[in-house]
Amino acid sequence: MSFPVLGALPAQAATTSVLAPANGAVITSGSQVTAKAHFDFAVKMQLRVNAPGAGDSFLTESSWAGDMSAPISLRRNGRYKVYLKGVPTGHIYDSNTFTVRIAPAAPTGLSARVSGKKLVVKWNLGLEDDLSGYVLSGSGVGSKSGSVGSLCSGTSCSASLPLTRTSGSVSVGVKAQRPTGTGGSLSSSTVSATATLGSGSTNLPSGSAPSLPSGTTTPSASTPLTPFNNESPVTLPSVQPNGATPGFTYPTPQIADAPKAQNVAATDQLQWGKSVGIALILLIVAAHLGTWTRKLRVAQGTNSLGMAARIARSGTGRKRVNKTREQIARAEAIAKTAPVKPVGGKPTTARSKPSNPKAGRRPATLGKRPEGVNVRIAEPSAKKQGSKPTRSSRNRRRK
Repeated sequence: MSFPVLGALPAQAATTSVLAPANGAVITSGSQVTAKAHFDFAVKMQLRVNAPGAGDSFLTESSWAGDMSAPISLRRNGRYKVYLKGVPTGHIYDSNTFTVRIAPAAPTGLSARVSGKKLVVKWNLGLEDDLSGYVLSGSGVGSKSGSVGSLCSGTSCSASLPLTRTSGSVSVGVKAQRPTGTGGSLSSSTVSATATLGSGSTNLPSGSAPSLPSGTTTPSASTPLTPFNNESPVTLPSVQPNGATPGFTYPTPQIADAPKAQNVAATDQLQWGKSVGIALILLIVAAHLGTWTRKLRVAQGTNSLGMAARIARSGTGRKRVNKTREQIARAEAIAKTAPVKPVGGKPTTARSKPSNPKAGRRPATLGKRPEGVNVRIAEPSAKKQGSKPTRSSRNRRRK
């Protein structure tokens, strides 16, 4: 069973190959080419290319068997190699080598103008990656050639050519250059532009001068210049009004009074000085108001009606309690020494022991005003006139 398979391997390998571009082909036009290949059997096959300036790059891949194709951009001249590479073995099964030799495109956007004694030429940079430079030559101008780096900046190029003639028209042609990649050089077709001397020049060519109108006389060097309205050495068309007498002279124009310019700087300085003065006045007024309010607060603190005076007069809480207790003791002493008038006898002092010593006094309440405490002593009920003395009164008389 295995012998037929081994015998078929060489046939399968022969059909795995790169089909296009053909090996040894030379491409002279276009911007890209399509690479094609076919393989019969592989786990995975890749189509790759090795291009000048870009190196090895991947194009496409496929598995097991089939056809593959991919475009190749031709941005540089030189030799290209297209090959089939197996994955994961890395074996190269087939390859083709072809050469690209394409001339550069003609320059675009060409313009020319005369500036002084030179012709300034401008054009657009080409799209090829391997442009080597440009060559400029023409009629009535000098020739010049240079690299892309010396003539171009960004996407635009320019050059100045010396003029070899003083009149007439001049023309210039520009062509691009590109290497072949194998040691040679290719040039594009020539693009031309023309310019007329004097149309774009700021200096007049030597030997020419503007001519005077017919009928005019040229003044000599000794003739002085006089106002045109009177005696002028140059004859000019009349500008007198219709019907004016000969020798009419226009009056000298009068300049109206120009508006006086205002010194803006002085006005700004004056306004600034006013602002500073107002600010100083406001500061002085604020200082006076602060001093006046401080004096009012100090005077209120030392006045007899002020809160500080009232607090000083009243003293601390402990002193007020002691003072109240003294007033209570004084009131009790007065109550004890007050005379008591018995019924039908002489008044006695408070030293005699009352029948109910607690009935004649009442405890004073703390927290009253410091002026004193009102103490009321109960008196014996009044006797009716003509009533008989009780037993208790008789007993007191016997004693």
